[in-house]
Amino acid sequence: MFKSQGSFTNSMFGSYAYEKVIARNFNHLLVRLNNSIDLSFIEALVQDCYCHDNGRRAYHPVLMFKILFLQTLYNESDEKIIEAIDTNILFRYFIGLSLEDEIPDRTLLGKFKNRLGEDKFNQIFNRIVELAKENGLVDSRLRLIDCTAITANVDIYRCAKTKQAEHDQNYINHSTPDKEASTGHKTAHKKWYGYKSGIIIDAESEIVTAVETSTASIHDVEHLESLVEKDIVASGGAQRLCGDKGFVGKDTFLKDKNIINSIIRRNNMKQPRRLSYKLDKMVRPIIEHKFAEGKNLHGLGKARYWGRWKVHIQTLLIYLTMNLKKIVNFLIPIET
Repeated sequence: MFKSQGSFTNSMFGSYAYEKVIARNFNHLLVRLNNSIDLSFIEALVQDCYCHDNGRRAYHPVLMFKILFLQTLYNESDEKIIEAIDTNILFRYFIGLSLEDEIPDRTLLGKFKNRLGEDKFNQIFNRIVELAKENGLVDSRLRLIDCTAITANVDIYRCAKTKQAEHDQNYINHSTPDKEASTGHKTAHKKWYGYKSGIIIDAESEIVTAVETSTASIHDVEHLESLVEKDIVASGGAQRLCGDKGFVGKDTFLKDKNIINSIIRRNNMKQPRRLSYKLDKMVRPIIEHKFAEGKNLHGLGKARYWGRWKVHIQTLLIYLTMNLKKIVNFLIPIET
């Protein structure tokens, strides 16, 4: 099945060797995360992805997940994060490797993601949302919804060399190595090639409660139903939903779900007079902070891989990394 995590605590170079380093860095996010959040649920959740009675034993899934967390937290490549884990004492402590233990080969990160697949990463994400709710970070009052662009891992200029004629508008799709990416339009004159990430967040805590990844050409409003359904599964849903004008058009769906529709109306539409609509409209821009954090710190703006499901796993890791940071800072604030 998979290797035991016991070597860390049983080794003379295990926790004892890290004692003073950990003590000096008690405020470090990784130390506080290890002290406040139990990720062992991952083992039971992914057991059916492993063979129980033959083959070489794989690295423990919690260890592999923590490596992906570190990679996302510091926005590193597969090669760079494995190199960093080999030399960084706090990284070894965090994932549970003694100073004697060998580290996984970088190729195992991709194999681990393939082994678990999209569904298991969705389940891990949902469990972390549940942890946030259990600790009082998610309530049922207001959710915010929005989408952002993710640029495909494609050299557009190289694709342009295959353009057969001036009127050929699909030359990128003819020669792209990422066959699932497409062109999206931010405005009539501004576009991008790649994917679209849709999310729902809790307005108070900014915990991301639902994630949807599509090709760029899908309109924002088409994400709403799926995101709301995912939010209900992960967090129980909310009383009100607010988003920008791109999400107008799902009144009946929201009414059927008993969700008050605070989606911002277009100028030619009748404007709700209730106070909650005006207040929700004021806080809606909060969700932009989440996209900015993801793009500035964790690589949300650019796909690492080809294919929608791989990009979806990338976005799930980004949002659950931001969620874990929120939970840790809530449970164990930095001491001054």
